[in-house]
Amino acid sequence: MIRQVSVFIQNDSGRLAHVLKVLKEADINIRSLTISETADYGIMRLILQDTDKGLKSLKDAGIMANETEVMAVEVPDKPGGLSQLTDILSDADIDIKFAYSFLPQNTSNAIIIFKVSQEDEQKVKDLTKENPALQVLERDSLLMK
Repeated sequence: MIRQVSVFIQNDSGRLAHVLKVLKEADINIRSLTISETADYGIMRLILQDTDKGLKSLKDAGIMANETEVMAVEVPDKPGGLSQLTDILSDADIDIKFAYSFLPQNTSNAIIIFKVSQEDEQKVKDLTKENPALQVLERDSLLMK
């Protein structure tokens, strides 16, 4: 599984800069980042090169952060590539809680980070094995991309 760090930040000027500065000072490379927001706060979801060190640095700085297990699947980077994955999951009645992309450096494919229920994780692995264009990635292979 892939370990994602979620950071809860208020929608105030400078809050994002503060979080990023903490990670910079701890020499933590951010491999993927997405932010969803409401009127009062945002949830920043991060895939970090060193999850343990990044999480500790954030908490030591008084930043509310936690860890969530997510999945990563490499899909063809072409029109319809992502729909290959979502069609398989939809046909199996597997709900995606949230999803965002990962910025690969060493592949021409796209990588999608997403969350499904814990009981559906093995189903996703089994279903994607049936489609050679889709590859479930574990942490080490993800970070090498």
